[in-house]
Amino acid sequence: MGTMRTMKLQTGAGRVVGVLVLGSLLAVAPAVAQTVEEREAARQLVAKRSDAVVLALATVKTRVTVQGRENARDLPMQANATVLDGTGLAVMSLSNLEPGELATRMGAGAVESEATDLRMRMADGREVPAKIVLRDADLDLVFIRPIEAPASPIPAVDGPLGTPALLDLLVAVQRTGEATSWRTLATFAYVQLIVDRPRPYHALSAAAALGSPLFDLQGRFVGVMVRIGGARNNPLPVVLPAQDIRELAKQAK
Repeated sequence: MGTMRTMKLQTGAGRVVGVLVLGSLLAVAPAVAQTVEEREAARQLVAKRSDAVVLALATVKTRVTVQGRENARDLPMQANATVLDGTGLAVMSLSNLEPGELATRMGAGAVESEATDLRMRMADGREVPAKIVLRDADLDLVFIRPIEAPASPIPAVDGPLGTPALLDLLVAVQRTGEATSWRTLATFAYVQLIVDRPRPYHALSAAAALGSPLFDLQGRFVGVMVRIGGARNNPLPVVLPAQDIRELAKQAK
């Protein structure tokens, strides 16, 4: 079973509600052995694509109001983001960067949150100031980019897109935090459910960090982990298709 780091918001009656800040594996299905060829293909795509996975760093200011009583605190955030093009435009989970709305829906009282000192920690270790350019709360997406244009193109998932079928094998590529020296983490997951309406998403046998990308074994970009599945007051981590993300990214540009 994987682990998960949470932001904890204290509410009335001593109740604590955890809001996802940076996860590794959230749930793991019974192990299924991959072939030698599948593992080798996965290693090659991780080597090629991992630099497109960065960490968004920020201080998240939260204010919780329960029965007229207010509790405020500042908490550091580290969360995965997927770079979409060479300018550094990246997408991540809005519930990581601004967890207030999700916490309110989960019963934590009235929660307001704001991210400050936003930075992007690139694969080479550089930290660059960043800004928010577009939000979509319904899809749990927020697009960010460096404040200053990069001197050279940033590695990105700008190649072909993949559309997986039921039971297809995918690879999630993630980046860990400071405690594990910002390393690349990868895992296999099978597509267990495909939902078309009211919004398309894929549910997997193993969930990855929110904001991290998924690829098929041909190296095609399949989508990004967000929280939109399940009930509105308790959304689950699922894969939002890459095509939907790229369409929305056009507005951010």
